[in-house]
Amino acid sequence: MTVNGLPAHVLLVHLVVVLLPLTAVAAVLVSVWPAAQRKLTFLVPLGAVVGMAAVPLTTAAGNALAAHLGNPPFIAHHRSLGQQVLPWAAALAVTTTAQWLYLRRQPRPGGPGRLLAVAVVVAAVGTATVVALTGEAGARAVWGNR
Repeated sequence: MTVNGLPAHVLLVHLVVVLLPLTAVAAVLVSVWPAAQRKLTFLVPLGAVVGMAAVPLTTAAGNALAAHLGNPPFIAHHRSLGQQVLPWAAALAVTTTAQWLYLRRQPRPGGPGRLLAVAVVVAAVGTATVVALTGEAGARAVWGNR
């Protein structure tokens, strides 16, 4: 898979490594700060869903690039970490969408909203962590000593 002669993975990966961590930070803010809930409204679940949708495209492009390179062993760690991104991104998309729907109902303080906020924070931290680790492993595979 190429775009104007460049491997598509190199282009698509930037969508994932920017959008998912940014959405994760915004999701935490929405979970702990009422002003953020009013300002970010549907943008957080939208970012999470778009980021999640970009993961399979990026993974497929990465697999095509690896096949083109002959599946070199130096990308194995990056590939194994990359397989963990989609489940975390899906958790972020589901929890932020559920939180958005819950907050639209004018909820009472406490109650299930607090548990939902905890689930969002866990998904956000997990997503940001696995994206950072995957990106770091990819950068080492490309730029590090092989």
